[in-house]
Formats: sequence, structure tokens, C-alpha cells
Amino acid sequence: MTTNELKEIVAQLAISQAKTDKQITRMEAGIERVNKRLGSIGENQGDITEEYFYNSLMHKPVLGGIKFDRVTPNLIVGKKGKESEFDIVLTNGSSVALVEVKQKAHINDLKQVEAQIKKYRKLCPEYKDFKLYGGIAGFSVPPDVVKAAHEKGLFILKRSGDIFTADAKGMQAF
Repeated sequence: MTTNELKEIVAQLAISQAKTDKQITRMEAGIERVNKRLGSIGENQGDITEEYFYNSLMHKPVLGGIKFDRVTPNLIVGKKGKESEFDIVLTNGSSVALVEVKQKAHINDLKQVEAQIKKYRKLCPEYKDFKLYGGIAGFSVPPDVVKAAHEKGLFILKRSGDIFTADAKGMQAF
């Protein structure tokens, strides 16, 4: 093979590599767009789930026979840079209930609930003498998660579909 032939092969490889690089760049941009869309979908589903359980608890703020006076969504406590967020917090004069909300609950989420209970005790010393309950809420809570939650002394909230609000202001027949 001559030097000119080798130069021609190298030139063709360089052109091919440049085309491949452009295709990879386009694919990466496409993947990034898909990732953003999927992230938005996941965030929206989480917001929907949290709103459902918040509205349900506002309608009937009772857990395990304990009536709560206040239901607070997305409670952020702690110092700047060391804040913790609690999805839903219920309080009355002697008890606090922390609800971690998931679209679909998994066994590992129970560790998060336990960690949230410890954080709340540490970050909210004004409730040190209150009974503190923890639980998980989800549109889907598999039986293994229910069993493990019971074993850990945690409560479970599942969607039953019997609570909704009908806003009929301005409703008319057509």
C-alpha cells in the first residue's frame, strides 16, 4: 500500500468519524430532551399524589382514631442549607404524624420515613413531648411494603377513591 493510499484511507476515516460524532451529539441532545420530559412527568405525578393525600387528610384529618387539628403540606424546617422537607405533617395538642408520599411505595421508602422521624425530632424540639407517628402514603402500596410498615410501627395510607370534591359552580345542562 502506498503512502497516498494510506492518506486516502485516513481521510475517509476522519470524515466517517466526524459524521459519527455529529450523530452522537444529536442523539445525546435527543436523550437529554427525553430525560427532561420524563423528569417533568415524574414530578407531576408526585405533585398529583401529594395533592390527593393532602386533600383527603384535610377532608378527614384522622389517623388510627387520632383526630388532628392541622394538616400542613410540604413543611420545610431547619436552618438554610440544612433544611428538611416533610410531605404532609398533621398536628394536634399532643401528637404529630409525618406522612411521606410516594406514587408507588417501595420497601426502601420505609427507611426514608424512619429517617424523617429522626430528623423531625431533632429539627423540631418544641414537639419533644408529643407522640410522633410516621407513615407512608401511595397510590400503589404493595403487600410486602404494607407488611414491613406494620412491623416497623408505621401507618399506611392508600387511595380508596371515595373522597373527591365536585365544584359545580357555573354548571349547566347542554
